[in-house]
Amino acid sequence: MRTLASALSLHKPASRRLGAAAVLLLVSGLAHLLFLLAVSGDWTGPVSLRKPITFGLSVGMLLWTVGWVIDRLPSRSRLEKSLGLGMVLSGLTEVALISVQAWRGVPSHFNYTTVEDLVVFVSMGVSIAVLSVGLLITTVWTFAARLADGTVALAVRAGMVLVLTGLGIGQWIIELGNDFIERYDLVPDRVLSGEAGVPTFPHAMGFHGIQVFIVAVLITGLVGLNAHAARRVLRLLVAGYSALLGWAVLQAASGRAPSDVLWSGGGLAVLGVALLAAAAWQLVVGWRRSESRNVPALAVCQQTARVGAGVEGKPAVPSAL
Repeated sequence: MRTLASALSLHKPASRRLGAAAVLLLVSGLAHLLFLLAVSGDWTGPVSLRKPITFGLSVGMLLWTVGWVIDRLPSRSRLEKSLGLGMVLSGLTEVALISVQAWRGVPSHFNYTTVEDLVVFVSMGVSIAVLSVGLLITTVWTFAARLADGTVALAVRAGMVLVLTGLGIGQWIIELGNDFIERYDLVPDRVLSGEAGVPTFPHAMGFHGIQVFIVAVLITGLVGLNAHAARRVLRLLVAGYSALLGWAVLQAASGRAPSDVLWSGGGLAVLGVALLAAAAWQLVVGWRRSESRNVPALAVCQQTARVGAGVEGKPAVPSAL
């Protein structure tokens, strides 16, 4: 447990600021969730507390993850400070505005009803733009920097690319929402693509793939995989997750619900699941091999302990040497 806590801890000042903001947002999201459950409120609808919950948890996890990534990049104090401060302020502002609108009982997104609502929505757009720039710079930094651990390098680089993909899907969602308003003059309850496509599904997958990869890195370390085996697991995981993300985007763009997998595009989902299963199998195989390598050493230790204890439980005579 101490090893896991050490692996998850943040050390650089910028990383700690990001971590503190992440904790604040996670607590906010959980508090809204508990309140929603206590009052038996609605999960759906444009003025539901669902958005403070989902955005608080999502942005909170994202900020902590960026802090974890910065901790493992070569130290550049000015860049770290600028990135940390910009993403902390933009993330907190975004979620705060969403929460204020929810408590006011008005939609936070695509709400141009009053000047105040328009200002809020534009301010949210600015905060997301600042956050996006910070994420883009961080992504470039992960590719430009030389990371000592190849498995960590693969996880953070692939994960940050998926985060940028999630940002792109978010822009697609904004365009779909604006088209809905122009057509029906109503704030959409849920933005859809076509009849049943849910673009928020691949949007969330893009944002949170990096957490899946980081957890996988930690697990490969905890079970004792060597560097080669760990990278093999990560490659399969990244490939499988990326295939599933591609399927989710294709599914949404074609106007199909996430549960509608019985069509030609479902082959990507099958491929993704197969690659994830292969990654899990390689993890188990590597774990068993690492344990088998430790068995002879354990046996020697046990035999030494028995010899040191003497014969038939009698204490051994101390050596004069």
